[in-house]
Amino acid sequence: MKVQTKTGILFTVITATIILIISWTSYFITQSFVSRDFFKRLEIRVIVATKVLFEQDHIATTTYEELRKRYLETLTQEKEYVFRVDTLDRLKERKNFIPYSYLQNIIALKGTPVYFNKGDIDFAGLYYPDETGEYIVIKSAVNEYGISTLKNLRNIKIATFILAVIIVYTTSIFFSRKTFQPVRDIIEKTKNISAYNLGLRLEDKGGGDEIAELSKTFNNMLDRLQTSFETQNNFISNASHELRTPLTNIIGEADWALTRPRTVEEYQQSISSIQQHADQLNKITSELLTMSQISFNGQQQEWEEIGVYELVEESAFSVKNLIKGTQLNLSIDEEILSNEKITINGIRTLLKLALGNIIANGAKYSSQKTVDIQVKKLGTTISITITDKGIGIPANEIQRVFEPFFRGSNTRSFEGYGVGLPLAKNIIRIHHGNIEVNSVESKGTSVIITLPIYNGA
Repeated sequence: MKVQTKTGILFTVITATIILIISWTSYFITQSFVSRDFFKRLEIRVIVATKVLFEQDHIATTTYEELRKRYLETLTQEKEYVFRVDTLDRLKERKNFIPYSYLQNIIALKGTPVYFNKGDIDFAGLYYPDETGEYIVIKSAVNEYGISTLKNLRNIKIATFILAVIIVYTTSIFFSRKTFQPVRDIIEKTKNISAYNLGLRLEDKGGGDEIAELSKTFNNMLDRLQTSFETQNNFISNASHELRTPLTNIIGEADWALTRPRTVEEYQQSISSIQQHADQLNKITSELLTMSQISFNGQQQEWEEIGVYELVEESAFSVKNLIKGTQLNLSIDEEILSNEKITINGIRTLLKLALGNIIANGAKYSSQKTVDIQVKKLGTTISITITDKGIGIPANEIQRVFEPFFRGSNTRSFEGYGVGLPLAKNIIRIHHGNIEVNSVESKGTSVIITLPIYNGA
């Protein structure tokens, strides 16, 4: 069932329930009023009947009879009953008559009118003690006018309820269709979007309602999907090229060595070349596997609380061991050194890998010139700035430095595969940090990393 239909039905049920409660309440109040009014009329008649029957010696009976005929109209099926209290036991066994319990109730209340209803017949009874004995006087009648009024009222309310439900359902379906029309438009347009035309976008109609927000969010999602899709295609294309190059060299060397017998020196040279290309292939494969494993969330490895100074010092030490002759100038705020509570929550090996890659790039592309590492506390974050005085990056290429396998046009004479910065960005991202690159060609590059300080949460 569609949401718009569910909405229409739900609104109809709620409205119908409210109408039903109001109708039932008004009907019940009217019924109660009609019953009380009719019982009051019967009460007057039973009092008059009592006066006529038992006060004949004191008040003119003809006067009462005249008043009753003139001012009290005859009710439908009006009847009068008079019982001596001492003869009530005979009525116990009689059926289809006034209940014995009702008569006992009249006696118990001693002069207060008692009401009773049996089907359409209403009764009003009164206990009256006289010199000749104790009596019960009862008047009964059918409230024909009240029954007719309630019946008409009931029919009107049923008809009104059914009509109201039909109108409410029709109106709610109409408005729910109008409300969900933009959603249906979005569904129709998104059906036409596929991997082959990710450039299509939903129409932005402006405004600040939920539909406009949905369109904007969907378009933003398409932007991210298109970027990811194009990045993936570019990644696969470049990866294929980077892997194919050493494989081609290995196959070429092997074919050359096998075409005819060679000298020992030539075999050694060929094997050495194959080993060199195999090492290159192994490095590329390892870096690709590392990047693929941490590209999304990094949840597969253990997170821990890491000291800032400890992390930076270990990363710098590993670069010095890797690239001989590396010169590093490490500067850390005194507040960070003196406060052990200023830590980072993260995966130690990955953070060391990210920092190590950036420091190694600074050392490599500056031809062993001094690389400055500055660590500061900025509010609730730690800022790590790595600055070199190397070849820099051309201005028109800075925006591409985080693309996998991209290498600047001025890096041809340096060994590398273009995965260090993309790998570092993924690592920093999963640690809820940020990385920024500023560079001037032939003057140097500055990489700024910001990571949140661990707050114990």
